[in-house]
Amino acid sequence: MKTNEKAAYLQHLYEELWMNLAEEEDRFKEYGLSSTVEVLLTTVIRLEKPTSSQLAKKLSITKSAVSQMISKLEEDGFIIKLADPDDKRIQRIGLGHKGEAYAKDLEQYDSYVYDLFANSLSDEELTQTAQSFEKVLRNIHQKADA
Repeated sequence: MKTNEKAAYLQHLYEELWMNLAEEEDRFKEYGLSSTVEVLLTTVIRLEKPTSSQLAKKLSITKSAVSQMISKLEEDGFIIKLADPDDKRIQRIGLGHKGEAYAKDLEQYDSYVYDLFANSLSDEELTQTAQSFEKVLRNIHQKADA
């Protein structure tokens, strides 16, 4: 197979994997969140009590956009605003009761995906796959920074 054929086949496999994983992600539909807001909420979970500025930087969106999403998520019980224990001027973003439920579902989803990789690939294959993903991500970031 030529390089362009391999790349096209890999893209096809990625798409099929993504579509199959999307079926498992259906559990998140019950929350009624847009994909953009889901990304923000997932980032709040991953960063553990970030500030609005940290979220804006991580997601490459404006602080205004983050503030709007945070207000809606707070209103709906997904997040709460917390005073920073070291600096009362800083507000951190934590999880509300719905956010905790979302985090639990996310943890189950993460475990499902982890098991797929761990049970399908050898240690060497996991290393090679991780290295390949890192290369693709570096390329994406370099293009974004250009």
